[in-house]
Amino acid sequence: MNAFKKILLGIAIIFSAIFLNGIYYVFCGQFKSVERLNSGRQLNLYECASIYTMHIATWALGWPMSPTCAMQCASLHIPHKADTVIVWNRSRRLSILSPNVISTIKYLQDKPIGASSKLAWNGNIAYSKSSPEHIAAIAINPCVITKSSTMQDGSALYLIHSSMQYPKYSKTKFDIGITTIIIHEGLFRYLQDMGWLNYYTIEYGIYESWIDKI
Repeated sequence: MNAFKKILLGIAIIFSAIFLNGIYYVFCGQFKSVERLNSGRQLNLYECASIYTMHIATWALGWPMSPTCAMQCASLHIPHKADTVIVWNRSRRLSILSPNVISTIKYLQDKPIGASSKLAWNGNIAYSKSSPEHIAAIAINPCVITKSSTMQDGSALYLIHSSMQYPKYSKTKFDIGITTIIIHEGLFRYLQDMGWLNYYTIEYGIYESWIDKI
């Protein structure tokens, strides 16, 4: 084995170990970190690094369940200013048209421009793989939907904004079909407050004509 192959093998082993440690933290390690925070103590470097890799493992493993959310979570690892607004592309906009999103937009249809409505889901129910809400709920819970403007054809544009900021105290169950994963999202918020993960606001634009065809 030449030196180049040895280097690649070494890198692969390191990344595999990091990813496996992230998975370990999903199922075991995170609970000890929660106890540490609840007792008023700060997390050490190993715990912060493990939670960081747990975040990577979470969105990587959750990709089949909600690709939209997985991409949003991956973006948290890219440096952003806290007030950054990221406008998502059209294909991802369509993926969040859940029954609750559609009904909220329909509620706003006869309201004036600028009218808005808050929308939130019960994560333990809506995040389940069997829920028709799971893609939207995981990606934009909670969010604000605003009737933003009128297009040339007279139809309206609706903007959906959701802050990519984890709650400080949240124990959420993710039913992924074969098993249920419990995630203490407050650990991710801890990393956000420490600057390991970043904040931003996601924006989706939904055209009224899309809703009228449903």
